[in-house]
Amino acid sequence: MGGREKIVGGGLALVLIALLIPLVFMQWGLLDLKERQQELVDRQAMNRSIAEENRSLEKEIRRLNHDPAYLEHIARKELGMVAEDEIVVKFHGKDAAE
Repeated sequence: MGGREKIVGGGLALVLIALLIPLVFMQWGLLDLKERQQELVDRQAMNRSIAEENRSLEKEIRRLNHDPAYLEHIARKELGMVAEDEIVVKFHGKDAAE
C-alpha cells in the first residue's frame, strides 16, 4: 500500500469518525436514545401505578354510592359518628388505649 492510499484511508477514517461522533453524543444520538428509553420505561411504570390507584378509587366510589354498610363503616371510622341509639363511653388513663 503506497503513501497516497494510506493518506486517503486515514482521511476516510477521520471522516467516518467525525460522522459517528454526533450519532453517539449529540442530541438524538445513541446516548440520548438510551436516556429516552429509560424515561419511557419509568413513565410506563408510573402510568401503571396511577391506573391501579384509579381502579382502587373507582371501586371505593362505587362502594360508597351503593353499599350502605360500607358507608356507615367509613362514617364511624373516619368521622367518629355513632347511631342515635348508641352510647359512647370514653376511658381516660393508662389502659385507655387497649
